[in-house]
Amino acid sequence: MEVILLETFDRLGKIGDVVKVKDGFARNFLIPQKKALRANETNKDYFARIKSDLLEKSKKAVDEANLVLKKIENKDIIFIRNASDNGQLYGSVSPKDISNYFAEQKVDIKPSSINLYTSIKKIGIYDINIKLHAEVTCNLKINVATSEENATKQKDELNKPKESKQSEKNELDKKTATPESEVIENKKESQQISPKNSDDKDDSTQIIKEDNDPQQ
Repeated sequence: MEVILLETFDRLGKIGDVVKVKDGFARNFLIPQKKALRANETNKDYFARIKSDLLEKSKKAVDEANLVLKKIENKDIIFIRNASDNGQLYGSVSPKDISNYFAEQKVDIKPSSINLYTSIKKIGIYDINIKLHAEVTCNLKINVATSEENATKQKDELNKPKESKQSEKNELDKKTATPESEVIENKKESQQISPKNSDDKDDSTQIIKEDNDPQQ
């Protein structure tokens, strides 16, 4: 079915675009929610009359979304949770929890606007995406820890320069690596071990043959 969009949709189109969508999506969501109209001549004329109002309304919504964006971008979001020794949370951190967190900061963000790239069930730092408007999104990090001290440690580890992390890894490799002199010595000892005597092999074979001879 072809519809006229009354709102801007990510990966679908902008206000006024005529797009083709599945019948069920149009009948069950777009049209009942007044987010689109059937693309017929009557509705095209109607849209032409309300277009300026819709665009003004959309601009206002974008401006409001940008105001919210300024409040939350670059914000440290920390959740203190109880966890087992291996870091497994006794529960999880859900979009509802994050929405409630922002509500305490006097910022209204619906759980449906919050996208978790993975389930948050262990301590650590997680990336999330918040869709404030079809044209305004925000990427944030959620720091889930067992204490403020642990949260600070996780953040410092994340922000540590890659060069520093590589240096630490190299230092650890040096400590755990087998010394070259020891490798050479082991190689020499291996070379000094003489192969088993061929006569011994023959004797062994003979014994087996004798054992296998049928009894008289």
